[in-house]
Amino acid sequence: MAFSRAAIRTLTSSPVCCLMQPLRKRIVPIFLLHRFTDDRRNIQGHTQEHLESVLSYLGSHGYSVVSVREVVESVIEGKPLPPRSVAFTLDDGFFDQARILPIFERYKAPVTLFLATDMVDHQHWSWDYKLEYLFKKTSLETLELDLGYGLTKVSFSQPNEKRRLVRNLKNLHKGMPNQQTEAALLQFAERLGVNLPSTAPEEYEPITWDQARNLESPFIEFGPHSQRHVILSRVSSEESEREILGSWEALKKNLVNPLPIFCYPSGREGIDFGTREQKIVENAGFKAALSADPGYVDLVNPAKNNLYSLKRFSFPNDMTYFKQYCSWLEYAKEQISIT
Repeated sequence: MAFSRAAIRTLTSSPVCCLMQPLRKRIVPIFLLHRFTDDRRNIQGHTQEHLESVLSYLGSHGYSVVSVREVVESVIEGKPLPPRSVAFTLDDGFFDQARILPIFERYKAPVTLFLATDMVDHQHWSWDYKLEYLFKKTSLETLELDLGYGLTKVSFSQPNEKRRLVRNLKNLHKGMPNQQTEAALLQFAERLGVNLPSTAPEEYEPITWDQARNLESPFIEFGPHSQRHVILSRVSSEESEREILGSWEALKKNLVNPLPIFCYPSGREGIDFGTREQKIVENAGFKAALSADPGYVDLVNPAKNNLYSLKRFSFPNDMTYFKQYCSWLEYAKEQISIT
């Protein structure tokens, strides 16, 4: 069932939301944010203006922004949350994300940034961002590629073609062993005529530990997101465990109060991580873990949640659709489709 923008505006109006409050208080949406627009650094992403509009809207319409820590404690211990709770997370640990965190604090809105700690420790940048960089910097507009259905000449002269191609290549390489993906990057660099820096260039500059320590507060928390942001299901058990535990050790070493909740890179259950990773996380003593699969945290029936694969929604860059996911509407839509 798809709603028109006009229908969403009507169904998420204050009178309707008040009427549907018994349904809304059952669940919490956790939103996942990534990069933030920075024209000087050639970064496309969420805009600061849209984020502030969202936080202002929540504050003026009876919503409460709570931390991921509070959401997990509510699921485990039954601690009550405000009836219109919302939570926010950011993944990876880039400079542009660090720059935006004080805005959450200004609105008294808790937020958690999950760090891929080798980005911070060693200026490492992961294969998916390297792939993005190569196609950003190349002067070529066509290339013969195999996207899973045989070699074909692919055109990417237009920005939307390039974004679509990079997205398709990322999805293709997520299914490959990590070593094979890293080797493919070197081949892409050669074919595209682009020098691939060994450490992150400016547009992929990570947060520093000093920045993280200065930002850490009752409203801003940091959690582990692996060391190198690899697809955990595509590495050995030993390497997967090292990635998970290593990122947690780095946070404990460098921060005062890191969040003992893990966040899987890429985050699709059964594809990017599975029962093996969930067991590693549980055995390591983490309270919970987050996926990137869409869905709500159920407060009324905690057993419906997989504590080591809690769901999140990608943050909509459109206020109308944010209201759909933040209010009762998307949850009702899901329940109707289930029945």
